[in-house]
Amino acid sequence: MALIFLPAVGTAHGNKAGSSSTTVEGGEIRVDFVGPSVNGRDVLKLLQPGAYWRMGADKATTLETSVALKFGDMLVPKGTYTLVAHLSNDGKWSLIVAEDLGSGFRPRTVVGRVSGTISKTDVVTDNMQIRLEADGVDIKLVLDWGNARLTARFTVG
Repeated sequence: MALIFLPAVGTAHGNKAGSSSTTVEGGEIRVDFVGPSVNGRDVLKLLQPGAYWRMGADKATTLETSVALKFGDMLVPKGTYTLVAHLSNDGKWSLIVAEDLGSGFRPRTVVGRVSGTISKTDVVTDNMQIRLEADGVDIKLVLDWGNARLTARFTVG
């Protein structure tokens, strides 16, 4: 298992591009993102119940995998996808793997979905960061932004 996190590189509006990858079962899983800056906002209030978020600024966050993955009971074949966060009306969030997005970042074709957890952190992360952590075939995606942490778990398929 290898965990690689590349430092963020600046883009427009103070947003910073970043990447995180891990090697599991002989394949690589990589997430590329552009982390928006907090700019004094309360991150936990930005995403309204029922809304979809492409998990980044300036462009959608992507997941590229050279191995099949399992999100809940959904098998995601190797390939490149868009990651979307969805906050349900009851305040819970899901990590969605999509082939394409429609208006309002709503996924047109969902190939994977898994429930996640929302928590608060003691440390404020100014520019959103995403990291992948692997333990055998179990993978955890952690998104930190402001004092919010979104965590979702999936496995190698």
